[in-house]
Amino acid sequence: MAIQINKSVGLGLNHQISERQKSLSKVHEKMATGKRINRAQDDAAGLAVAKLLESMSRGYKAASRNIGDAMSALNIGEGATQGISDMLNRMHELSIQASNDTLTNSDRQALNGEFQQLKQEIGRQTQTTQYNTQDLLSGEGPLSDGTGKFQVGPNASDPNQINVKGSNLSPEALGIMDLDISTRAGAASATSGIQQANKAVLDTRVNFGVQYNRLENAYNNNENMNVNNTAALALIESLDFAQASMDKARDDILNQSGIMALRNFQEISRNSMLSLLGN
Repeated sequence: MAIQINKSVGLGLNHQISERQKSLSKVHEKMATGKRINRAQDDAAGLAVAKLLESMSRGYKAASRNIGDAMSALNIGEGATQGISDMLNRMHELSIQASNDTLTNSDRQALNGEFQQLKQEIGRQTQTTQYNTQDLLSGEGPLSDGTGKFQVGPNASDPNQINVKGSNLSPEALGIMDLDISTRAGAASATSGIQQANKAVLDTRVNFGVQYNRLENAYNNNENMNVNNTAALALIESLDFAQASMDKARDDILNQSGIMALRNFQEISRNSMLSLLGN
């Protein structure tokens, strides 16, 4: 009967040591990763919230990159409007000059040659001003025709998107395609037409500016949200190293005590068996 009791005590000690070693293994894993939650069994509810926060954080980072790309596109478009505005100002100057009757028809033809070249260059630039092969000033494509959207948040809903304003500065859209200053009447008409075109270019340039400022604020908000989101994630997921060190020290002591107790038990059991055998 004594031997049976001793056997059950030994099994109990083995079980306690096994449990302490499992506990130590978990503490070592947490200290190695720096995370309090490494699997669902550590904290199922905490893991669910942590994974949601992690997903949101990655969404904010991706949205911030999107905003950076959008701001780059707007910078390119706004820079091109400056060049187009300069050409229109020169065309306006030429039309004013051609309106003066001190000039001969031959003089006006010379002025009209430059005027037409500038008009063609405006058309060329509106077709070649692009970001990632997409037009910005031609009125074609999502970055120019008014149908595009900038994804500026971590979700797909409308509040996470900003509509891209249309921007068509082609000679046809500006109303300068048929302007000609080879005659006095044509020059007078061109003067008024160029003024209207310059206003349209200025409006587009302003649109680029206000969209850029809005995106800049959206970027700052995204970065703030990501910082706070990351802080919330850390509160849930990060390990308290002081507490973990205390847990490790406690489990080390209990584990060593269990091992010593088992060794003593085994030694006592061996001596008892030898006694029973008469040795």
